[in-house]
Amino acid sequence: MNYLSETIAIESIREKASERDILIWGAGNQGRGICQILQDNGIALKGFVDRSQEMIGKRVMGLTVYGPEILDTLKDIFVIISVFFYEREISKKCEARGMVKGEDYISYSQLKSRDYSIDVSGACNLKCLSCPRSSRLSEERSPGFMSLNRFEMVLDKIKSEDPFVGNIQLYQWGEPTLNRELPEMIQYAHKKGIKCAISSNLNANVDYRQIIEARPEWFRVSASGWGKNYEIAHTRGDWDRFFKNLQIVSSLRNEFYPDMKIELYYHLYKHSTGESLHKFQNLCADYAVEFHPVYAYLISLDDVLAYKEGIPLPPTAVKASEMMLFDLDEGLDMAFREASLPCDVFRSIHINWDLSVSNCMMYYYPEGNTAADNYLDIAIDEIMKRRLTCSLCKRCIRHGMHRYCGVYSTRDLNIENLISP
Repeated sequence: MNYLSETIAIESIREKASERDILIWGAGNQGRGICQILQDNGIALKGFVDRSQEMIGKRVMGLTVYGPEILDTLKDIFVIISVFFYEREISKKCEARGMVKGEDYISYSQLKSRDYSIDVSGACNLKCLSCPRSSRLSEERSPGFMSLNRFEMVLDKIKSEDPFVGNIQLYQWGEPTLNRELPEMIQYAHKKGIKCAISSNLNANVDYRQIIEARPEWFRVSASGWGKNYEIAHTRGDWDRFFKNLQIVSSLRNEFYPDMKIELYYHLYKHSTGESLHKFQNLCADYAVEFHPVYAYLISLDDVLAYKEGIPLPPTAVKASEMMLFDLDEGLDMAFREASLPCDVFRSIHINWDLSVSNCMMYYYPEGNTAADNYLDIAIDEIMKRRLTCSLCKRCIRHGMHRYCGVYSTRDLNIENLISP
């Protein structure tokens, strides 16, 4: 990809801003991170563009969030695409309006060469069926938590090597709210000019007030069914606790940080459609939570790649796949047909709680998936060089597995059909 240096990118956008309205497409964590960097550099912005009906009309970071139709009403505009996962889709929408890449819009991959995730917790309180934590209980990674001191050193290194980084996610395989120093970590990130995204199953017995007071920018909540149906795939989860904590987090957001985006990532299984889906849709509307339903799929890719190479799935993964609406083999076939497209997550640097760096954030187990034992000891360019020669990466691409998650996450949904099949 043709990355721009941070200095060139900022000065190019500054020049555009002198004669055009600058819009950031995507009001989530990535968009807010880019907004933070540009505002810190004194660049005036018109606002955000977002397709989410829950976001349109709101103000985020002092800017109005518009629907995509704003592109048809303004004449002199320049769009910054801040949603990497949907970059190709949004680029096509810009070009359909006669916009030229580089002249009228800039893609996320041009603007930022790397994103970062830090798993501040190596532990989780649930054993969800589609997650590797339930598929091989006897082969767990060692649990633990990143300390605040180490987190500060990690963030300092990130900013020294990638000064354009304005957002990070503080989760991947662990439950971040279990780390008692999470509020202080978020606060330190703020001092470094970095917005934080966290994700939670809302089943932990923690002080959500302290977390929300620290002002994370984006709070993802996961669920998969209403009432007792919730507890089927969110194994060990308790519906009443989840429901109560969702109300608490929503209330705390309203009290301490109304701009915080709460997204409910709703996993669609056979048991979570129909009435369950309809109730969650209404619940999100009632609590001003962005509703994001997505087809459930097996994650991590360890078991899925093994399955593709002829090894049977573990029993829990078999059970989960039998409950899915979107067949595993169908998903793998669709991913293989996209094998010529680039990997969506190679740009992501995933740092585990113990400071090890994964070759790929979508694989859970460390064997064959460790680019560095200690992120603090190795320059980012060397880490990227090691990842380029990773044998796991080559196996994954050979089967088109690098497109697997995307075909589930971006597949079109007809909510009304799923509510009333």
